[in-house]
Amino acid sequence: MKFTHSSYLKPLLHAAKYPTATVNGVFLADKNSETIRDAVPFFHFWHTLTPMLEIAMTQVDLYCQANGLRIVGYYEANERVDDEALSLVGQKIASQILQITPDAFAIVIKNDNISTDNVAFLPYQFKEGQWRVSKGAFTEKNEQFSLENPASPSLVVKAIQDGLSSKLADFDNHLENVSADWLTNKDIA
Repeated sequence: MKFTHSSYLKPLLHAAKYPTATVNGVFLADKNSETIRDAVPFFHFWHTLTPMLEIAMTQVDLYCQANGLRIVGYYEANERVDDEALSLVGQKIASQILQITPDAFAIVIKNDNISTDNVAFLPYQFKEGQWRVSKGAFTEKNEQFSLENPASPSLVVKAIQDGLSSKLADFDNHLENVSADWLTNKDIA
């Protein structure tokens, strides 16, 4: 899985915008591609399994069908800086995606790395009946998870310093203001 700059940037801006909250969303790829094209931010307030999650997933699914995309993964950033575990809610959502996409994955954002030049994604894959950390991801030796643009971590640091995170909208923002562009966030890279 190769992440475009946009698919790396949006989850980190989401986490930076709400540093004391759990945030989550999904990753999208073209129908016949392994490249992760985009990320859609879901929640910073309603991060449990609720009817709002079903509505958000349905909206993203319709968006994907109209644009030749598919949901391929899930992301979350935990509210505690040092927490890099995939939550039970995250496991359930990722498992739902796995039923449709056999190579689905989950990403936990390493909060300590958001504002550094280090990759801030910790990937999980479903192996041996459970979600496990994919060791060696985002290294030269592991091409299973990589960044399309190796400069993405430093570009994210600059974007956060420039206040770009304040422009990002998630589904919670959309519920408060229906004009919030949570599906595409066109104003973000």
